[in-house]
Amino acid sequence: MTASKRVLLTGALGLAIPLAACSNSVILTSARMCSATGGTYTANVCSQGSGKQVTAVQMCQGHGGVYDSVLDMCEIPGSSK
Repeated sequence: MTASKRVLLTGALGLAIPLAACSNSVILTSARMCSATGGTYTANVCSQGSGKQVTAVQMCQGHGGVYDSVLDMCEIPGSSK
């Protein structure tokens, strides 16, 4: 890595980390939310081992989030402390 690339990378990280700390929401893919519960995600449905099936919208709303169907992602607002 050249010295100029190191400087740019360091500067970008120096700006990105504080901005990320200011964020008060979490954005997760539906597949990530499903796999975190041990389920399998296919066609906007999370199938869990118990035979229970939950849609991406239901998963997101269950965590108090807002579902984006275009990106298949859930934005969950953080707590305001």
